[in-house]
Amino acid sequence: MADNERPSQSTLAAAIRAQRDMSSKIEQTDLSETLVKSMLWKEKTLFGIESDRSGDNDEAANPKDGEQSNAPRARGEAIERLQQSMLKLKAENARLAAQHQEDLGAHQAELLEFQAAYDQFQQQSDRLINELDQENERLRSECKLANKRSVL
Repeated sequence: MADNERPSQSTLAAAIRAQRDMSSKIEQTDLSETLVKSMLWKEKTLFGIESDRSGDNDEAANPKDGEQSNAPRARGEAIERLQQSMLKLKAENARLAAQHQEDLGAHQAELLEFQAAYDQFQQQSDRLINELDQENERLRSECKLANKRSVL
């Protein structure tokens, strides 16, 4: 039997009680032979059985009873910690959302400036192209006139 498959002490104590109720004697040597665990585990289990027989220590036979009484308190503390974490995360989320909106506004203002600069550049380039086209047409006209005179 592997260590992770070992039965709990409460299961063993219940089985021993059932055997005792059937009026059969259980000797520690017989129980030790059936348990295939470490000596420390065997000693703790046997001590718990002995305590259970004498009625002195119920928690030694079933230590989970003490854990079960602490479980609601521990669960409540865990819930409280998680709620506090949620509140912190919500505050952080709100802060990040506000920062994102601020950054978004700054980027939009920057894009508007770029758009205005581009529009101005395009207007100036269109004006220059028109001036150059007009100058080109004027030069072609003069060239045609000059060529007609030289040929005639």
